[in-house]
Amino acid sequence: MSKQSKKRSSEYGKILERRNSIYGKGTKPIIGVDIGSSYIKLVKMKKNNKIEKIAIEHIPEGLVVQGRIEAKEPLADLLKTIIKKYKIKGKDCAVCISGNENIVRELTIPEMDEAQIMENINHEIVSFLPLKMEDYSIDYKVMEYIKGENDALGKLRVLVAAIPNRLARAYVDTFKLAKLKVKYIDVIPNIDTKLARMIMYSSGRNESQDIAIMDFGAQTIDVSVLNQGNYCLHKAILNGGDYLTSIIAEKSGMEFEEAEKYKCFTNFFSANNDDPIVQGVHNYFDHLIKDIIRILEFYRNRNQHKGIDYIYIMGGGSFLKGLSTYLEKSLDVKVYPLSEALEMFRGGRNQTEYLADAFNAIGATMREEG
Repeated sequence: MSKQSKKRSSEYGKILERRNSIYGKGTKPIIGVDIGSSYIKLVKMKKNNKIEKIAIEHIPEGLVVQGRIEAKEPLADLLKTIIKKYKIKGKDCAVCISGNENIVRELTIPEMDEAQIMENINHEIVSFLPLKMEDYSIDYKVMEYIKGENDALGKLRVLVAAIPNRLARAYVDTFKLAKLKVKYIDVIPNIDTKLARMIMYSSGRNESQDIAIMDFGAQTIDVSVLNQGNYCLHKAILNGGDYLTSIIAEKSGMEFEEAEKYKCFTNFFSANNDDPIVQGVHNYFDHLIKDIIRILEFYRNRNQHKGIDYIYIMGGGSFLKGLSTYLEKSLDVKVYPLSEALEMFRGGRNQTEYLADAFNAIGATMREEG
């Protein structure tokens, strides 16, 4: 890694946390933070891997857009208010950064020593970067060693993340204004990998099975596919829950807020198909299912025609009545609410309903040794 890269790593913390256990020896639990366009989630874990505090609050419109912080001071004030309101102690944070400006790729490179890996990755990743390489903080995680045949050198499967420096800088500055310190930045594919392994282990399911995690957010539906607990691919489908609400508002003549409430209490999948609102919702999901099928077929073709064993759904849109049953029938794959798989982290009775929404914040707190 170059001196400039080392300086950036020191300034922003690591991008990918590469450890194998939740907390390293002698390591204090830190605050996991996931900032979306509509909500901010904070999680403080105990040393027994249970949640001590969990906070989910609405973000005023315009503060964060597609992962970019547009208003540092107001967001810092919001962070301070949440910390005080929920009595969350500590200063060190692990932050999940999402958005289409982040570049995350899986690469396969020849077996080599650690000093050569970064040089090789820089050579490979440059073609994926819309900006100059020096404008990014780049980090990697070795996911698998593939043994070579007949004493030949093997290969390394690595997960590489590149985050624009200005994006990382905005988060560090904002948290500093809130009297918090960013220890490291994490990205969704890495978080999915860490938690997928914990989920498979806790559920007693075979780790060799492949799963998909679908996050039904306000702006996008994020689909991550994990092969034997390792990140394989991630795709973002545009037009999330807010777009569905706007369809309901248009078909019904309701205001957006009223349509949002109506959406939460209605099972559109068992309703009268002649209803214009139901028709609009069904058309939305018909297009969505086609996109999901394309993603899963792409994975199946890459994985020698072996498909997904399970799907976990999360995010506000995942609570839509009848959605899991609809997805199971449409995709012919068993579907589970992610909150069930995250029960192992629950530290109090009143936390269950928030577990799936805090998925990325929980995953960001997971650290390794060494």
